[in-house]
Amino acid sequence: MTNSGAAPLTISSISLTGANTGDFNQTNNCPLSPSTLAVNGTCTLTVTFTPTTTGARSAAVSVTDNAAGSPQTVSLTGAGTAPAVSLSPTSLSFGNRKVGKNGGTKSVQLTNTGTGTLSIGSIAITGANPADFTQTDNCASSINPGGGCSISVRFRPTATGPRSGAVTITDNASDSPQQVLLTGTGT
Repeated sequence: MTNSGAAPLTISSISLTGANTGDFNQTNNCPLSPSTLAVNGTCTLTVTFTPTTTGARSAAVSVTDNAAGSPQTVSLTGAGTAPAVSLSPTSLSFGNRKVGKNGGTKSVQLTNTGTGTLSIGSIAITGANPADFTQTDNCASSINPGGGCSISVRFRPTATGPRSGAVTITDNASDSPQQVLLTGTGT
């Protein structure tokens, strides 16, 4: 902010106003009354945006001073973004397989259907019989909105009877962890 007037500027307040003030923060090095900003003097206002929800967010910085047209306002806008995970399919059934024999591979597509970058923490086999399933994937640690990857799962039963597990994905989406249920029968 620059004082382009012919007299010292007396600033009485600098504040955030508007609908989403909690999403913005301002810091400044401007002198407040009784101090003044000299003619041609400058000070810096810094605004940061940390959205509390997705979608359009707005507020304003309002500077109240002794200049004509006070208060001066600067509109602030931003968009809150968040990742979202879509898994297809959400379960894999491998049917009957001989104990100790590979039962083929099935795939799951993971897609970031959100508006923010998805950060993958881990992809692991969990559940009652995790040793009966293995997974490989081509997922990067970060997936942009609209991007995706494939997770391949193989079933190799270690015992007879119903076997179950899950592919468990941990990430920064609000519904983390997500799971793909896995079932098969050892014969």
